[in-house]
Amino acid sequence: DCYVVHIDNTYVRGEALDISALFKVVHVNSEVDALMPDIPENLNRFKKVLQNREQEPNVDIGKHCMKPYECDAKAYCWQVQRRIPEYSIFNIFNLGSAKQQELYAQGIVDIGDIPEDFQMTAAQQKKVEVYQSNSTHIDTKAIGAFLNTLGYPLYHLDFETFSQAIPEYAHLRPFEQIPFQYSLHVEHQDGTLEHFEFLAKAGADPRRALAERLVADIPLHVTVLAYNMSFEKGVIKKLAEQFDDLHVSLMAIHENIKDLMLPFQKGYYVTPDMQGSYSIKKVLPALVPEMEQAYKELDGIHNGGEAMNAFASLHVKPIEEQETLRTQLLAYCKLDTLAMVRVLGKLKEITDNTR
Repeated sequence: DCYVVHIDNTYVRGEALDISALFKVVHVNSEVDALMPDIPENLNRFKKVLQNREQEPNVDIGKHCMKPYECDAKAYCWQVQRRIPEYSIFNIFNLGSAKQQELYAQGIVDIGDIPEDFQMTAAQQKKVEVYQSNSTHIDTKAIGAFLNTLGYPLYHLDFETFSQAIPEYAHLRPFEQIPFQYSLHVEHQDGTLEHFEFLAKAGADPRRALAERLVADIPLHVTVLAYNMSFEKGVIKKLAEQFDDLHVSLMAIHENIKDLMLPFQKGYYVTPDMQGSYSIKKVLPALVPEMEQAYKELDGIHNGGEAMNAFASLHVKPIEEQETLRTQLLAYCKLDTLAMVRVLGKLKEITDNTR
């Protein structure tokens, strides 16, 4: 018989790890039997490819390049073979693979070559027009309305998380995001900034200590600002579900979060340098280019992936190295919320200059 054994991502750990519940054992005889007849022909195809070493396989690009994961050869096939520019029709948010392929089949890859009569949504059309005209679209009225929803003092919040395939702590699922750090810039009406931060101890469950500090640092009924707030809200909701005594305070934070991404997501501010995206990775260098240099000048940790890996392995490092990494983690996370302050400042400048 044939089986696939894999981690059950619905398993929730109790006080002790239950190995039998952690894994699923799936009987796959019928699936294997269905694949068996194709194996000889597949092997023959593989041999032909290997024998013809002078001619690499000619496989066109498409959505299969990203499914189920991005192919390791994508950069070679797209940039080297097909000369797809860094910002192309494939970057138009929510355009859909069918329309992308329709344009690609017509030999159109540069956004500047999209015909005027090509059917798109109003938001997509706006981004194309901005790119083609090399101009910036700013809806100052809509940006001003967004800014008016923010109350001061304003709490800029950013979490760092890591995950474990095998949950080490109670009430965790495999691969669940575990918050271990946050940065909090408090912006007052006059522009004065205060900074608070938390970084958990290495090798211990960080959730309780982080939750306690969070509710101590953020008072009730204040405006909290995040970039792509669904992530921060998800982290806080999980903490509230776990700690009954902190539930009310945590959910108050949860309900008072506003999203700094909204003006860019809604198209209130669109500029060619954002390359059709409202990701902070594109928005920040477009609005506050000096912050991009600040990230490059960081020592050791420059992005969330590096931060996650650093903390996950922190407990096995020598004490001296732990202290160095902790300093680097704090510096990186602090820059994330400072970046939010600067982006918001640019939006304020825009509305102030139009009054």
